Amino acid sequence: MTSLRVCAITCDCYPADPLVRRTAEAAASAGYDYHVICSMNEGQAKYEVFNRVHIHRIFLRGSKGKPLGRISGKPFGMMVFLWSTFTFLASLKVARLHLKEKFDVVHAHNLPDFLVFAALIPKILGARVILHVQDVSPELMAAKAKGRFRNLTVRLATWQERLSTAFADHVLTVGWPFEELLLKRGVPPKKLSSVLNSADPNVFPLEKRTEPFLEKPTAQRPLALMYHGTCNQHSGLDVAVRAFAKARARAPHLRLHFKIFGPSVPYVKELAQELGVADQVVFFPVGPIDEVVDFVAQGDIAIIPYRSDGFMDLLLPTKAYEFALMRRPMIVSNTVAMRSMFRPASLMLCEPSNVDSFEEAIVDLYQHPEKRAQLIANAEQDYMPYRWELMAERYQNVIAFVAGKAEANAAG
Repeated sequence: MTSLRVCAITCDCYPADPLVRRTAEAAASAGYDYHVICSMNEGQAKYEVFNRVHIHRIFLRGSKGKPLGRISGKPFGMMVFLWSTFTFLASLKVARLHLKEKFDVVHAHNLPDFLVFAALIPKILGARVILHVQDVSPELMAAKAKGRFRNLTVRLATWQERLSTAFADHVLTVGWPFEELLLKRGVPPKKLSSVLNSADPNVFPLEKRTEPFLEKPTAQRPLALMYHGTCNQHSGLDVAVRAFAKARARAPHLRLHFKIFGPSVPYVKELAQELGVADQVVFFPVGPIDEVVDFVAQGDIAIIPYRSDGFMDLLLPTKAYEFALMRRPMIVSNTVAMRSMFRPASLMLCEPSNVDSFEEAIVDLYQHPEKRAQLIANAEQDYMPYRWELMAERYQNVIAFVAGKAEANAAG
């Protein structure tokens, strides 16, 4: 196993992408010779070794001649062009590296799915290829695409996903909802494995875990709801603010904490002002990922109010794993993904986009500390079999299996 050579390819920056970094470091810690081809951000070297991982960065020109950095989040047409450009450049890079390194496995992280074709030359020369599906393209495009080209965009996304999964020797997903969807689309079961994007123990060390607040809230010790991460129209944070504002009539000693970034942040701030709760809604500055554990430690109840659509219903947010690990009860939208990971007794499940449903859940947990304690215990129990230490070992086994060095059951 220690002699295996692996090259991962991602359109994102490294080490910024958490899952790419953690899978890379998990493999490197097992003794694999691990390389990553990624996009370059400002101030980064074209090549370096970081935590035993060899990083090869591709320069895409941005404004004022600086490196472009992260491709995701750009306007859709530009994003497709940049994905295509990066795939071409990555194919040249991995081909040159393969002639020198003789990779056993090339591991492409979507988006896009067609990035897997960058591994064409190594595959022809004998390398095995993994496609890592972190997002399902057709559902994502259906949720994001607008206007008269929406149907065409979804059809193209479906077509390129089908070709990409067929080209790959193995397909990794980040959870059972994605895996089940790909099974329905004809990907053979023996070709599929899941490695969940669990909470990072380096970011959320157990020694930073604080005791949950399991008493009645008071003016001196209010109850703090919290959410961290992306804020866009799919996040449903307007629902959280409206539910919070309504709940305060029956739950006066209540606060709402946000540590958020994204296009909808100004709207959420304006909404809090409009509803008269701006003084009780605290916006924490967005900083390094290492600060998130302290933010979670200051909160009491997590709220994840995702809207319901074909993509968000399937999304298993990493923050849910983080809250379970840090022993915080959760109020969440009742989605397929949430039910696939946690039992109903482990979460306060609410109807997506329903303000009254979230309001009732907030008041219920506010008034019943014993229910908060039970949710914590149940969610922690659900999460334990999927903590990152076990997922890292599973990823190591998948690499060995795909390379032909382990039995099928070792791949999970």
